[in-house]
Amino acid sequence: MTEAIFQRLARIPYHVRWRAQHLRLGQHRSRLRGAGLEFDQLKESHHGAGMRTINWAATARRGGTPLLVNTYYEDKDITVMLLVDVSASMDFGSIRLSKKTLAAEISASLVYSALAAHDRVGLLSFTSQEEIYLPPRRVRGYQRAIPEAILCGTEAQTSANFVTAATVLEQRLKRPALVFLLSDFLTDDFQGLSQALARLQARHDLIALVITDPREEELPQGYARMAVRDLETGEVMVYDFLPKNRQIMAATAHARQAQLQQILQRLDVTAVTVTPSSNYAADITQLFLRRSQRKQG
Repeated sequence: MTEAIFQRLARIPYHVRWRAQHLRLGQHRSRLRGAGLEFDQLKESHHGAGMRTINWAATARRGGTPLLVNTYYEDKDITVMLLVDVSASMDFGSIRLSKKTLAAEISASLVYSALAAHDRVGLLSFTSQEEIYLPPRRVRGYQRAIPEAILCGTEAQTSANFVTAATVLEQRLKRPALVFLLSDFLTDDFQGLSQALARLQARHDLIALVITDPREEELPQGYARMAVRDLETGEVMVYDFLPKNRQIMAATAHARQAQLQQILQRLDVTAVTVTPSSNYAADITQLFLRRSQRKQG
């Protein structure tokens, strides 16, 4: 399974800074100012300032004194943290692969991109508790270790507890990071989900990747009967593929999606929905392009 994932690896530019991309001297703006790539401001020269930093044109416009120097943003590496839901509902899949396998595939691409950018990357997988934690590092072995850790997951009938995940991440990660939260967000505790997202958003740059499967939104066409088992509770139910039941399932799925979108919008959490048939690399890339354009505008 891991080898198949490696065959579908895609480069995801999770930050778009053209000058940094071309010169490869770093891609993340820090709050420090120094000899970086992106101009910040003019300021008066201090003792020991290099001659090359003096802006002679601006100094001349001021009458020659005091000397004015250019300052730039320092470019620093960043920490990329993958917060991955491996609860039982993520084992469901009706087409190319399960939601958990899709999460592992996306994570493998993000690890590849982070390591290529010389950034640190780590993993926290969770169910109702912490499952596996791999601290953020620049380790080539993470290219295989992270997707394998997601795929091994847990066989127990467990649901996702987002509050627990946020709490564990607060304890584990002391500095702000770029956090990708990969989950199907199938929960009845929307209050807890909202609380967890608010805590994550307050401290980190949070990106929610909503992983879905088409069979969670509608029943197949036709007239038949199907027995299904809830992966989290073990409960078995029988469905008739009647038009009425298809309408009920579609309406329920739409209401759940609307409630999730309302929470994400209220908290201003950037999100993108991915499916096994979607081009997730292009979707996530476009997401970051839009973010970059908003910040520049």
